[in-house]
Amino acid sequence: MTVTQKKIKSCCGSTTFIYEMDKPIKKSHLSIFEAAGYTAPKNFQLTGVFYVCLGSLICTTSFGSTRINARCYGASCQKMLDDFAIILESAINS
Repeated sequence: MTVTQKKIKSCCGSTTFIYEMDKPIKKSHLSIFEAAGYTAPKNFQLTGVFYVCLGSLICTTSFGSTRINARCYGASCQKMLDDFAIILESAINS
């Protein structure tokens, strides 16, 4: 299973990162992110939304999607994105 990161420039110098996967994200994958220290609010889960955050990193999509939107800021942004991609690949392959 592969995870591909794409960078999309938006207005005002902001950047959004898109992660594309071969398999869809499932609600059952949230436990892997929570074990890695991410917060996954229950209110989003109940509405069918994948939402995880850690520090300034916020990643969202709907369950069943093969694309995840990620936004972050700060000096450690790239490290957080790289770590997220590793955990995402682990979750998808579990």
